[in-house]
Amino acid sequence: MKCDSWIATSMLGVCMAMVAGCSSSPKSAPAQERAASVNQTCALAVADSGELGMSCLLKAELADTQVNVDRPGSLACNSDSFSLFKQTMSTPIWLVHGQKGDDGPLRVRVGGKLGPGTHVGKIGQSAGNECDATVGPVAILTTQFGGTYVAMVDKTQRPVCVAQSRLALSSLAQKQSVGLSKDISGVTRESITDAVQKRLDLEVATQVNRYLQPGKALSDAVVNRHGRCPEGFRTFRD
Repeated sequence: MKCDSWIATSMLGVCMAMVAGCSSSPKSAPAQERAASVNQTCALAVADSGELGMSCLLKAELADTQVNVDRPGSLACNSDSFSLFKQTMSTPIWLVHGQKGDDGPLRVRVGGKLGPGTHVGKIGQSAGNECDATVGPVAILTTQFGGTYVAMVDKTQRPVCVAQSRLALSSLAQKQSVGLSKDISGVTRESITDAVQKRLDLEVATQVNRYLQPGKALSDAVVNRHGRCPEGFRTFRD
């Protein structure tokens, strides 16, 4: 919030009072998705078992978002929103290219295990017209997770893209540093699971593209849609 110098003294007092109501610092600007190609250690390689796959520690910054207890799944900014920001994730992954022998000219299945992983972020009641600030207490949210992941990569498109994927977390535990005005545990679990799955999709799309088309990076448009195909993406079903 900014009070311009030409505002009368009485209005300046009002502005200062409004600032005082926002007890926490403004949240960070939305983080841009980091291109998965920076994770050199996640490149597809042949393991001692002879399988082609990815075995690495995946670290990433995740974009800011909003969650709403009263409207689960809503990303809209309003007075009921909580802002989830300064998010990072780190998890070991072991993914096989051609899992279950599914690798052909049209598609390839990439799947395996991940975890134990950690997600850390900050969350507070949204404030500001664009939810660019928080009001009241801000909690540090720490999430431990692990499970399985599978993706079906469409090799007919250029760049190749993730047409289907599924993240099944067998373990997910959260710790919140301070209490908030509402119980946000359910919606944050959903939001974090979705964010981790999207980041895995982006990593898989990037590394399969690097393997099939060395030296060609994903465009910003592909990165912004998390490496997913532009049309028809859906949850993977065996």
